[in-house]
Amino acid sequence: MSTAKTIAARTEPPLSVWLLSDGAPGHLSQSRGIVDALATRREVKLTTIDLKLRSSMWKRLGRLCLPRIRDTAGWLARTYTLSLPAGRPALIVSSGANTLLANALLARQHAATNVYSGTLKGYDPAAFDCVFTVVALGVACNHVLPLPPVPGELAHPLPAAGGEPLIAVLVGGDGAGYVFKDADWRAFADGLAALARREGARLLLTSSRRSGAAAEDLLRASLPPELLADAVWWSQAPRKVMRRFLGAASAIVVTEDSLSMVAESLYSGRPVISVSPAMAQPNANDGAALQGYAARGLLARCPIDRLSEARFPARNTPIPDVQAEIADTVLALLERAR
Repeated sequence: MSTAKTIAARTEPPLSVWLLSDGAPGHLSQSRGIVDALATRREVKLTTIDLKLRSSMWKRLGRLCLPRIRDTAGWLARTYTLSLPAGRPALIVSSGANTLLANALLARQHAATNVYSGTLKGYDPAAFDCVFTVVALGVACNHVLPLPPVPGELAHPLPAAGGEPLIAVLVGGDGAGYVFKDADWRAFADGLAALARREGARLLLTSSRRSGAAAEDLLRASLPPELLADAVWWSQAPRKVMRRFLGAASAIVVTEDSLSMVAESLYSGRPVISVSPAMAQPNANDGAALQGYAARGLLARCPIDRLSEARFPARNTPIPDVQAEIADTVLALLERAR
């Protein structure tokens, strides 16, 4: 954006943005990423609208009937529990399948520009001005990003770590087509120990809500204590340390079951290895996203039982400026809607 346009944008009134939230942290993170990107170019007046699905039947009917729905307020009332603010938004943003119908209907009701992050789950693409994904959907409104949207504070590489060599280890658990057995956790511990010794590093390990006490017990029993610089066992004493661990580490190992953990690892600018258990069946979109990251040299993928042989990627590929790409795209949509 030219200097003249930047100055003009800053003198315009705040842009009213409605962010629809289904309560899922990963979905809220992507929506916030879009809003934060826009806020680097325009002043934003953000209203977050929490919604809860009232009727899955009306949601399914709404998906099928969306092009023909005229009573938007009635469909919204039957499908959701939500409280709408006064006024009219210029932009509606959301992520998560349960927000798709509300996003489309509110945009139609208020003649607002609307943006969604994620796959369309069978909804009419004509109901959305832009759909951000990391894998091409083959529809006109789709804008393919190199990495998914993340909140502004996570969107830029971290400063180089100094001091003792450390490897951050982000541990997920069952979900998204991944199932971890006891043998996987033992193999993970053995691989982490071998990797740490080879790299001359210690580990900063944090488990998560999905890990579970049994997995944590296996890891704790199998990992040599001298290799742990710090560890968070979420089921016993949860601490939010992921950003601090990423900043202190010079490399990262992350389980593939959480694409949001993978994305935050990649944005950090550190070399990343992602690991998967023997039973790994991600959906087509998630699998293609991971394959794309690996193809661009952003991470190395590895079966969990071969972690001891894995090598961190050189990371010669710079982290793309996803914030600028999102801001340019959304501002162009808003300009066309004027």
